[in-house]
Amino acid sequence: MFSRQRAILRLIENEGGSIARLRLVKLAFLLSRENDAPRAGTYDFVPYKRGPFSFTLYHELRALERDGWLAEAEHNIRIVEAPQLETAFLDKEFLALIDTISRRHSTISTSAMVNGVYRTHPWFTLNSESIQRRAASRPKAEPAVYTVGYEGIMVDALLDLLLREGIKRLIDVRCNPIARRYGFHKATICKLCNDIGIEYVHFASLGIPSAWRADLSDHSSYERLFGRYEREILPRQGGALESVSKLVTESPSALMCMEADHHCCHRSRLGAEVARRTSLPVLELRRM
Repeated sequence: MFSRQRAILRLIENEGGSIARLRLVKLAFLLSRENDAPRAGTYDFVPYKRGPFSFTLYHELRALERDGWLAEAEHNIRIVEAPQLETAFLDKEFLALIDTISRRHSTISTSAMVNGVYRTHPWFTLNSESIQRRAASRPKAEPAVYTVGYEGIMVDALLDLLLREGIKRLIDVRCNPIARRYGFHKATICKLCNDIGIEYVHFASLGIPSAWRADLSDHSSYERLFGRYEREILPRQGGALESVSKLVTESPSALMCMEADHHCCHRSRLGAEVARRTSLPVLELRRM
């Protein structure tokens, strides 16, 4: 079990063993804002219908229900198994921080908590279902060929980054858009993007076949791989390159693949080719 899942069990335990989903999400969000909270113990959040939301948190709540730790009753979640079996593994300082968050909000109603989060974190009102409560405007990126990799971050962090940087369209350039980590499988990320107002498109033909990556080990092996990509794939994909070039010029778009370091990803070579065709600069989002 992940530390962040153990933290969720502790938050529910501190509420008497049962909690409304909305309240749990807001407590988890407030925990994530604490400077002393360990990165591995918290979730990332993205502006959604009722403020900050974590698709990953909801996914893992379903996993905890499936595994018998939690059960859902109407809009509430209750603990089934003894949480101490897992929360005992939490760092003592982190456990104390979780308990502090719980005590701090123990007498605050869920609606008051939501109002407080909206007031102190206006960015997360961006996609509020109540238009009157939106206190943030969506940025719009300057024209460029943006690139991004999702290695090492949750899908919520990726989506939040796209919104903050003013990206309107995500262009998936993986050959095989399959991922073990939640949120990055093609069908899932397409749905999540649509949920927050980002268009998703996929160009499998602009990816690198998995078999080509079998012997990657050092800088020279990556250079050979990308050289082959430039020689054997890009020259044959004139139509796809034309489409991508059109997309990045008509609306702020980001070319997405997996690797965090764009130097170790074919999107660096693809981005350079699109930049050549559009006369736009290449900008890597996770370096901005």
